[in-house]
Amino acid sequence: MRIGLFTDAYYPIISGVSISVDILVKELTKLGHEVHVITNDHEHAQKEPNVYRVKGFRLPMKGLEEYRIGKVTRKKVKELDKLNLDVIHCHTEFTMGRLGRRAARRNDIPVVHTYHTMYEDYVHFVSKWLTKPLRLISKWYSKSFANQADKVIFPTVKVKRTFDRYGFNKEGLVIPTGIYVNQFHPSTFPNGSIDALRSSLGLKKDQFVMLFLGRLSREKSVDVLIDGFFDVLQKHPDARLVLVGDGPDRTQFQDRIKKYGIEDHVIFTGMVPPDQVPRYYQLADVFVNFSTTETQGLTYYEALASGVPLIVKYDDNLEDVVINGKNGYTFTEDSDFVGLVSDYINHSSVQEKMKANTIESVQKYSALSYAKQVEEIYLDVIKTP
Repeated sequence: MRIGLFTDAYYPIISGVSISVDILVKELTKLGHEVHVITNDHEHAQKEPNVYRVKGFRLPMKGLEEYRIGKVTRKKVKELDKLNLDVIHCHTEFTMGRLGRRAARRNDIPVVHTYHTMYEDYVHFVSKWLTKPLRLISKWYSKSFANQADKVIFPTVKVKRTFDRYGFNKEGLVIPTGIYVNQFHPSTFPNGSIDALRSSLGLKKDQFVMLFLGRLSREKSVDVLIDGFFDVLQKHPDARLVLVGDGPDRTQFQDRIKKYGIEDHVIFTGMVPPDQVPRYYQLADVFVNFSTTETQGLTYYEALASGVPLIVKYDDNLEDVVINGKNGYTFTEDSDFVGLVSDYINHSSVQEKMKANTIESVQKYSALSYAKQVEEIYLDVIKTP
């Protein structure tokens, strides 16, 4: 098949959507398909084969500066004729999604759509004062776009349930985004390489390390995590919190840490290149997260594949991912976090048991399994008249 993946988020932008699209490109290509990525231009983008970039401009809103959008024109739609696509897969509802949908109409090509992002959780980036109407608009627009697709994919049960509450009544398929499980396995890393990384960050070998990896933005509840970590320190003063990533609210989180006087206990790594991310999981004794806005849960899968148990706030997207007492713990009340962490630290036998279960529990989320399930959907929509 000749497949077109239309996305507003692609490298050099690092996000769950970018990673999801990149995995599809690699795995569908291995399966013998010709895959094209159609995305916005970006001044830091490197030229890649089969990546078609459309001129766009920077978003003016704080926190969204890395994204680009553009105008969908008849000329841009016509230029896509030369790709002679068999199926179009939209990974956004905006510029590239609209471009893909118009190209599909022009050439009578079936459309698959993945609903990656619950925009109601992000409208505060657009306006503080219009949050309520913007949430209503985002729900209506997302549902309207999906209704025009031949098949709709949701990365987790949580996202599908949320979308169903919007009033979506077509068939939706839940297909978790896969990961390259073997890239995260502890045996992948040369002896001494992780010790060197620990040393470079000022971590001692016997310190208990809690790791968060993701966008440093308010919707990720990093402020609540910092509050919880401060409480952990009252019982375990030698613990350390490593925050991997960057984002628009990093300064606010740093100010919060200074207010608590725990600057020596929290490490900000900044943005880490994707190929280096697996190394950072190996620093951790446990992966922690208070966010309930995740749609894909990739960091949860990655942590488990790295042999790192989870202590995270419960969310629907964790169904069948965290098995309490086996590969981690979930909590619903923020106040329960300290007790769970403390119990985990105090019982080495529990730590060993959970670490032994983590890698086995994530095998079903492999990149190849993800691509094969998506491939089946493509074949289905192509043969359906």
